[in-house]
Amino acid sequence: MKRSLLIQRRGVLALAAGAASLSALRPAAAQPALGVTRQVGTGLYQVAVSASTGTVYVTAAGGRGPDAPKPQIVVLDGTTLATKSVIEPESAPFGVGLNDKTQRLFTTNTRDGSVSTIDLGTGRVVGQAKAGEKAHVREVVVDEAKNLAYASVFGGGRTPVPSAIWVIDGATGKLDHLLSEGLAEGGITGVALDAARNRLFATALMTNEIVEIDLAARKAVRRFASGGEGAVNLALDAAGRRLFVANQKTGGIAVLNADSGAVIKTVETGAGALGVRFDDMRNRIVVANRQAGTTSVLDGTSLAVLATLETGSHPNTVAINGKAGLAYVTNKRKMGRRGEAPPEDPRGDTVSLIRL
Repeated sequence: MKRSLLIQRRGVLALAAGAASLSALRPAAAQPALGVTRQVGTGLYQVAVSASTGTVYVTAAGGRGPDAPKPQIVVLDGTTLATKSVIEPESAPFGVGLNDKTQRLFTTNTRDGSVSTIDLGTGRVVGQAKAGEKAHVREVVVDEAKNLAYASVFGGGRTPVPSAIWVIDGATGKLDHLLSEGLAEGGITGVALDAARNRLFATALMTNEIVEIDLAARKAVRRFASGGEGAVNLALDAAGRRLFVANQKTGGIAVLNADSGAVIKTVETGAGALGVRFDDMRNRIVVANRQAGTTSVLDGTSLAVLATLETGSHPNTVAINGKAGLAYVTNKRKMGRRGEAPPEDPRGDTVSLIRL
Protein backbone atom coordinates (compact mmCIF):
# COMPACT_ATOMS: atom_id res chain seq x y z
CA MET A 1 0.00 0.00 0.00
CA LYS A 2 1.51 3.38 -0.98
CA ARG A 3 2.15 5.86 1.79
CA SER A 4 0.24 8.51 -0.20
CA LEU A 5 -3.30 7.85 -1.26
CA LEU A 6 -4.55 9.48 -4.46
CA ILE A 7 -8.20 10.36 -4.39
CA GLN A 8 -9.93 11.47 -7.57
CA ARG A 9 -12.64 14.04 -7.06
CA ARG A 10 -14.42 15.76 -9.95
CA GLY A 11 -11.64 14.80 -12.32
CA VAL A 12 -8.93 16.35 -10.16
CA LEU A 13 -6.30 14.28 -8.41
CA ALA A 14 -5.93 15.41 -4.85
CA LEU A 15 -3.15 14.25 -2.58
CA ALA A 16 -4.33 13.03 0.78
CA ALA A 17 -2.91 14.89 3.70
CA GLY A 18 0.43 13.55 4.86
CA ALA A 19 -0.75 13.80 8.40
CA ALA A 20 -2.99 10.77 7.91
CA SER A 21 -1.76 7.90 10.04
CA LEU A 22 -0.28 4.84 8.40
CA SER A 23 -2.88 2.68 10.10
CA ALA A 24 -5.64 4.59 8.36
CA LEU A 25 -4.00 3.92 4.98
CA ARG A 26 -3.75 0.17 5.43
CA PRO A 27 -6.41 -2.08 3.90
CA ALA A 28 -9.25 -2.99 6.23
CA ALA A 29 -8.53 -6.08 8.31
CA ALA A 30 -10.18 -9.32 7.23
CA GLN A 31 -13.39 -10.30 8.99
CA PRO A 32 -12.71 -12.55 12.00
CA ALA A 33 -13.42 -16.16 11.09
CA LEU A 34 -13.71 -19.49 12.84
CA GLY A 35 -11.05 -22.02 11.90
CA VAL A 36 -10.64 -25.57 13.09
CA THR A 37 -12.31 -26.96 16.25
CA ARG A 38 -11.02 -30.16 17.85
CA GLN A 39 -12.01 -32.29 20.83
CA VAL A 40 -9.22 -32.36 23.36
CA GLY A 41 -9.09 -34.32 26.62
CA THR A 42 -11.79 -34.51 29.29
CA GLY A 43 -12.92 -31.73 31.57
CA LEU A 44 -11.37 -28.83 29.65
CA TYR A 45 -10.88 -25.54 31.44
CA GLN A 46 -8.30 -23.00 30.38
CA VAL A 47 -5.80 -22.28 27.61
CA ALA A 48 -2.45 -20.52 27.20
CA VAL A 49 -0.32 -19.94 24.11
CA SER A 50 3.39 -19.35 23.57
CA ALA A 51 4.11 -16.19 21.58
CA SER A 52 7.58 -17.51 20.68
CA THR A 53 6.64 -20.99 19.42
CA GLY A 54 2.88 -20.76 18.81
CA THR A 55 2.36 -23.87 20.95
CA VAL A 56 -0.96 -24.09 22.79
CA TYR A 57 -1.42 -25.54 26.30
CA VAL A 58 -4.85 -26.68 27.50
CA THR A 59 -5.80 -27.85 30.98
CA ALA A 60 -8.05 -30.91 31.24
CA ALA A 61 -9.10 -31.71 34.80
CA GLY A 62 -10.23 -35.23 33.89
CA GLY A 63 -12.92 -36.91 35.92
CA ARG A 64 -13.51 -38.21 39.43
CA GLY A 65 -13.20 -41.81 40.57
CA PRO A 66 -10.66 -44.56 39.90
CA ASP A 67 -11.84 -45.28 36.36
CA ALA A 68 -12.26 -41.64 35.29
CA PRO A 69 -9.95 -40.00 32.72
CA LYS A 70 -6.71 -38.73 34.27
CA PRO A 71 -5.84 -35.03 34.59
CA GLN A 72 -3.83 -33.71 31.65
CA ILE A 73 -2.20 -30.71 30.12
CA VAL A 74 -2.64 -31.20 26.38
CA VAL A 75 0.01 -29.60 24.16
CA LEU A 76 -1.34 -28.57 20.74
CA ASP A 77 0.04 -27.32 17.46
CA GLY A 78 -1.04 -23.69 17.23
CA THR A 79 -2.08 -23.91 13.58
CA THR A 80 -3.76 -27.32 13.25
CA LEU A 81 -4.67 -27.97 16.92
CA ALA A 82 -3.19 -31.44 16.48
CA THR A 83 -1.97 -32.96 19.76
CA LYS A 84 1.82 -32.77 20.04
CA SER A 85 2.20 -34.28 23.50
CA VAL A 86 0.44 -34.77 26.83
CA ILE A 87 1.65 -33.90 30.33
CA GLU A 88 0.05 -35.89 33.15
CA PRO A 89 0.33 -34.03 36.47
CA GLU A 90 -0.90 -35.59 39.70
CA SER A 91 -3.12 -32.63 40.57
CA ALA A 92 -6.06 -31.75 38.32
CA PRO A 93 -5.25 -28.44 36.55
CA PHE A 94 -7.87 -25.73 36.00
CA GLY A 95 -6.32 -22.27 35.47
CA VAL A 96 -3.10 -21.90 33.48
CA GLY A 97 -0.44 -19.26 32.87
CA LEU A 98 2.81 -19.40 30.92
CA ASN A 99 6.22 -17.80 31.37
CA ASP A 100 7.49 -17.92 27.80
CA LYS A 101 11.00 -16.83 28.79
CA THR A 102 11.60 -19.57 31.34
CA GLN A 103 9.34 -22.13 29.63
CA ARG A 104 7.47 -22.83 32.81
CA LEU A 105 3.75 -23.37 33.14
CA PHE A 106 1.69 -22.50 36.23
CA THR A 107 -1.59 -24.29 36.92
CA THR A 108 -4.19 -23.62 39.59
CA ASN A 109 -5.37 -26.94 40.98
CA THR A 110 -8.73 -26.06 42.44
CA ARG A 111 -9.58 -29.52 43.80
CA ASP A 112 -6.61 -29.68 46.14
CA GLY A 113 -6.03 -25.95 46.62
CA SER A 114 -2.55 -25.69 45.16
CA VAL A 115 -0.59 -24.09 42.31
CA SER A 116 1.87 -26.22 40.36
CA THR A 117 4.95 -25.06 38.46
CA ILE A 118 5.78 -27.30 35.50
CA ASP A 119 9.03 -27.31 33.55
CA LEU A 120 8.04 -27.66 29.89
CA GLY A 121 11.43 -29.07 28.95
CA THR A 122 10.90 -32.15 31.10
CA GLY A 123 7.12 -32.06 31.61
CA ARG A 124 7.70 -32.43 35.34
CA VAL A 125 6.26 -30.54 38.29
CA VAL A 126 9.18 -28.64 39.85
CA GLY A 127 7.27 -26.76 42.53
CA GLN A 128 3.93 -26.69 44.30
CA ALA A 129 2.51 -23.83 46.34
CA LYS A 130 -0.02 -24.15 49.15
CA ALA A 131 -1.08 -21.89 52.00
CA GLY A 132 -2.83 -23.17 55.11
CA GLU A 133 -6.36 -24.44 54.63
CA LYS A 134 -7.56 -25.64 51.24
CA ALA A 135 -8.12 -22.56 49.09
CA HIS A 136 -10.24 -22.10 45.98
CA VAL A 137 -7.42 -21.05 43.65
CA ARG A 138 -8.72 -19.88 40.29
CA GLU A 139 -6.90 -17.64 37.77
CA VAL A 140 -3.16 -17.18 37.30
CA VAL A 141 -1.26 -14.44 35.48
CA VAL A 142 2.52 -14.31 34.96
CA ASP A 143 5.03 -11.46 35.20
CA GLU A 144 7.79 -12.76 32.91
CA ALA A 145 10.28 -9.99 33.71
CA LYS A 146 10.11 -10.57 37.48
CA ASN A 147 9.55 -14.32 37.16
CA LEU A 148 6.50 -14.22 39.40
CA ALA A 149 3.03 -15.70 39.09
CA TYR A 150 -0.12 -14.24 40.68
CA ALA A 151 -2.95 -16.65 41.49
CA SER A 152 -6.39 -15.52 42.62
CA VAL A 153 -8.11 -17.15 45.59
CA PHE A 154 -11.89 -16.98 45.60
CA GLY A 155 -13.18 -16.53 49.14
CA GLY A 156 -16.60 -16.30 50.71
CA GLY A 157 -19.71 -18.41 50.38
CA ARG A 158 -18.96 -22.02 51.29
CA THR A 159 -15.20 -21.36 51.24
CA PRO A 160 -13.71 -20.72 54.71
CA VAL A 161 -10.53 -19.17 53.27
CA PRO A 162 -10.89 -15.43 52.51
CA SER A 163 -10.12 -13.95 49.10
CA ALA A 164 -6.47 -13.21 48.37
CA ILE A 165 -3.76 -13.26 45.74
CA TRP A 166 -0.89 -15.72 45.99
CA VAL A 167 2.48 -14.45 44.74
CA ILE A 168 4.57 -17.40 43.57
CA ASP A 169 8.31 -17.43 42.92
CA GLY A 170 8.74 -18.74 39.37
CA ALA A 171 12.21 -20.11 40.08
CA THR A 172 11.20 -22.31 43.02
CA GLY A 173 7.46 -22.70 42.47
CA LYS A 174 6.96 -21.82 46.13
CA LEU A 175 4.66 -19.26 47.69
CA ASP A 176 6.65 -16.03 48.08
CA HIS A 177 4.01 -13.99 49.88
CA LEU A 178 0.29 -13.42 50.19
CA LEU A 179 -1.67 -10.34 49.17
CA SER A 180 -4.69 -10.05 51.43
CA GLU A 181 -5.02 -6.48 52.74
CA GLY A 182 -8.18 -4.99 51.26
CA LEU A 183 -9.02 -8.20 49.39
CA ALA A 184 -10.85 -10.36 51.91
CA GLU A 185 -14.33 -9.41 50.70
CA GLY A 186 -15.96 -9.79 47.33
CA GLY A 187 -14.81 -13.14 45.97
CA ILE A 188 -11.69 -12.46 43.86
CA THR A 189 -11.81 -14.23 40.48
CA GLY A 190 -10.06 -12.77 37.41
CA VAL A 191 -6.69 -10.98 37.42
CA ALA A 192 -4.87 -8.72 34.95
CA LEU A 193 -1.30 -7.46 35.35
CA ASP A 194 -0.23 -3.87 34.73
CA ALA A 195 3.50 -4.62 34.71
CA ALA A 196 4.66 -1.12 33.77
CA ARG A 197 2.93 0.41 36.80
CA ASN A 198 3.49 -2.55 39.14
CA ARG A 199 -0.24 -2.95 39.70
CA LEU A 200 -2.69 -5.80 39.53
CA PHE A 201 -6.38 -5.46 38.69
CA ALA A 202 -8.80 -8.11 39.95
CA THR A 203 -12.53 -8.76 39.66
CA ALA A 204 -14.63 -9.10 42.80
CA LEU A 205 -17.47 -11.31 41.61
CA MET A 206 -19.81 -10.99 44.59
CA THR A 207 -19.65 -7.20 44.93
CA ASN A 208 -19.43 -6.32 41.20
CA GLU A 209 -16.20 -4.40 41.68
CA ILE A 210 -12.70 -4.04 40.30
CA VAL A 211 -9.92 -4.06 42.87
CA GLU A 212 -6.62 -2.31 42.14
CA ILE A 213 -3.63 -3.74 44.01
CA ASP A 214 -0.33 -1.94 44.53
CA LEU A 215 2.23 -4.76 44.28
CA ALA A 216 4.98 -2.77 45.97
CA ALA A 217 2.78 -1.78 48.92
CA ARG A 218 1.25 -5.30 48.92
CA LYS A 219 -2.31 -4.10 49.41
CA ALA A 220 -5.47 -3.05 47.61
CA VAL A 221 -5.51 0.69 47.08
CA ARG A 222 -8.79 1.23 45.26
CA ARG A 223 -12.16 -0.33 44.43
CA PHE A 224 -14.57 0.80 41.73
CA ALA A 225 -17.71 -0.51 40.04
CA SER A 226 -17.32 -3.15 37.33
CA GLY A 227 -19.96 -1.61 35.06
CA GLY A 228 -22.26 -4.62 35.26
CA GLU A 229 -23.27 -7.65 37.30
CA GLY A 230 -21.17 -10.75 37.86
CA ALA A 231 -17.68 -9.33 37.21
CA VAL A 232 -15.75 -12.53 36.56
CA ASN A 233 -12.73 -11.84 34.34
CA LEU A 234 -10.94 -8.87 32.81
CA ALA A 235 -8.24 -7.82 30.37
CA LEU A 236 -6.05 -4.72 30.25
CA ASP A 237 -5.23 -2.43 27.34
CA ALA A 238 -2.05 -1.06 28.91
CA ALA A 239 -1.30 1.54 26.24
CA GLY A 240 -4.88 2.81 26.02
CA ARG A 241 -5.42 2.64 29.79
CA ARG A 242 -8.64 0.66 29.45
CA LEU A 243 -10.04 -2.38 31.22
CA PHE A 244 -12.37 -4.84 29.51
CA VAL A 245 -14.52 -6.54 32.15
CA ALA A 246 -16.64 -9.62 31.43
CA ASN A 247 -19.82 -9.27 33.49
CA GLN A 248 -21.37 -12.72 33.47
CA LYS A 249 -24.85 -11.87 34.70
CA THR A 250 -25.13 -8.83 32.45
CA GLY A 251 -24.05 -10.83 29.40
CA GLY A 252 -21.37 -8.55 28.01
CA ILE A 253 -18.34 -6.44 28.70
CA ALA A 254 -17.85 -3.08 30.33
CA VAL A 255 -15.04 -0.91 29.01
CA LEU A 256 -13.59 1.11 31.89
CA ASN A 257 -10.99 3.84 32.19
CA ALA A 258 -8.22 2.07 34.11
CA ASP A 259 -7.09 5.28 35.82
CA SER A 260 -10.41 6.82 36.83
CA GLY A 261 -12.64 3.72 36.91
CA ALA A 262 -15.23 5.53 34.77
CA VAL A 263 -17.39 3.49 32.42
CA ILE A 264 -16.55 4.28 28.80
CA LYS A 265 -19.10 1.92 27.27
CA THR A 266 -20.95 -1.33 27.88
CA VAL A 267 -21.41 -3.84 25.07
CA GLU A 268 -23.75 -6.84 25.01
CA THR A 269 -21.94 -9.87 23.62
CA GLY A 270 -23.97 -12.88 24.77
CA ALA A 271 -25.40 -14.66 27.77
CA GLY A 272 -22.85 -15.64 30.40
CA ALA A 273 -19.92 -13.57 29.13
CA LEU A 274 -16.96 -15.19 30.86
CA GLY A 275 -13.51 -15.17 29.25
CA VAL A 276 -12.02 -11.98 27.77
CA ARG A 277 -8.68 -11.13 26.14
CA PHE A 278 -7.30 -8.12 24.25
CA ASP A 279 -5.12 -8.36 21.13
CA ASP A 280 -3.11 -5.14 21.19
CA MET A 281 -1.45 -5.93 17.85
CA ARG A 282 -4.74 -6.04 15.90
CA ASN A 283 -6.84 -4.00 18.31
CA ARG A 284 -9.35 -6.79 18.87
CA ILE A 285 -11.28 -7.84 21.98
CA VAL A 286 -12.35 -11.49 22.21
CA VAL A 287 -15.15 -12.54 24.58
CA ALA A 288 -16.29 -16.12 25.33
CA ASN A 289 -20.03 -16.19 26.07
CA ARG A 290 -20.52 -19.37 28.07
CA GLN A 291 -24.32 -19.67 28.12
CA ALA A 292 -24.81 -18.41 24.57
CA GLY A 293 -22.35 -20.91 23.10
CA THR A 294 -20.67 -18.13 21.14
CA THR A 295 -17.46 -16.15 21.02
CA SER A 296 -17.56 -12.47 20.09
CA VAL A 297 -14.80 -10.46 18.40
CA LEU A 298 -14.96 -6.67 18.86
CA ASP A 299 -13.11 -3.80 17.25
CA GLY A 300 -10.98 -2.14 19.91
CA THR A 301 -11.62 1.40 18.69
CA SER A 302 -15.31 1.50 17.81
CA LEU A 303 -16.16 -1.29 20.27
CA ALA A 304 -18.51 -2.68 17.64
CA VAL A 305 -19.06 -6.45 17.50
CA LEU A 306 -17.34 -7.61 14.30
CA ALA A 307 -18.32 -11.27 14.53
CA THR A 308 -20.28 -13.65 16.73
CA LEU A 309 -18.98 -17.19 16.18
CA GLU A 310 -20.48 -20.47 17.39
CA THR A 311 -17.45 -22.16 18.89
CA GLY A 312 -18.84 -24.88 21.17
CA SER A 313 -21.22 -25.86 23.95
CA HIS A 314 -19.85 -23.61 26.69
CA PRO A 315 -17.09 -21.21 25.58
CA ASN A 316 -14.97 -20.67 28.66
CA THR A 317 -11.58 -19.02 28.28
CA VAL A 318 -9.54 -17.28 25.59
CA ALA A 319 -5.83 -17.02 24.73
CA ILE A 320 -4.37 -14.86 21.96
CA ASN A 321 -1.23 -15.16 19.85
CA GLY A 322 -0.92 -11.60 18.62
CA LYS A 323 2.00 -12.31 16.30
CA ALA A 324 0.03 -14.94 14.41
CA GLY A 325 -3.32 -13.16 14.63
CA LEU A 326 -4.96 -16.19 16.23
CA ALA A 327 -7.24 -16.68 19.22
CA TYR A 328 -7.97 -19.95 21.00
CA VAL A 329 -11.17 -20.72 22.92
CA THR A 330 -11.83 -23.64 25.25
CA ASN A 331 -15.38 -24.99 25.18
CA LYS A 332 -16.57 -26.94 28.21
CA ARG A 333 -18.90 -29.90 27.79
CA LYS A 334 -22.51 -30.12 28.91
CA MET A 335 -22.97 -31.60 32.36
CA GLY A 336 -25.54 -34.23 33.31
CA ARG A 337 -27.69 -34.22 36.40
CA ARG A 338 -26.01 -34.86 39.72
CA GLY A 339 -25.15 -38.54 40.03
CA GLU A 340 -25.64 -39.20 36.31
CA ALA A 341 -23.10 -39.58 33.53
CA PRO A 342 -22.78 -36.49 31.34
CA PRO A 343 -24.54 -36.66 27.95
CA GLU A 344 -22.65 -37.16 24.71
CA ASP A 345 -21.50 -33.75 23.57
CA PRO A 346 -19.44 -33.48 20.36
CA ARG A 347 -19.28 -29.69 20.79
CA GLY A 348 -17.89 -29.92 24.32
CA ASP A 349 -14.33 -30.49 25.58
CA THR A 350 -13.14 -28.75 22.43
CA VAL A 351 -10.70 -26.03 21.48
CA SER A 352 -11.59 -23.60 18.69
CA LEU A 353 -9.18 -21.51 16.62
CA ILE A 354 -10.28 -18.05 15.48
CA ARG A 355 -8.47 -16.02 12.85
CA LEU A 356 -8.52 -12.41 13.94
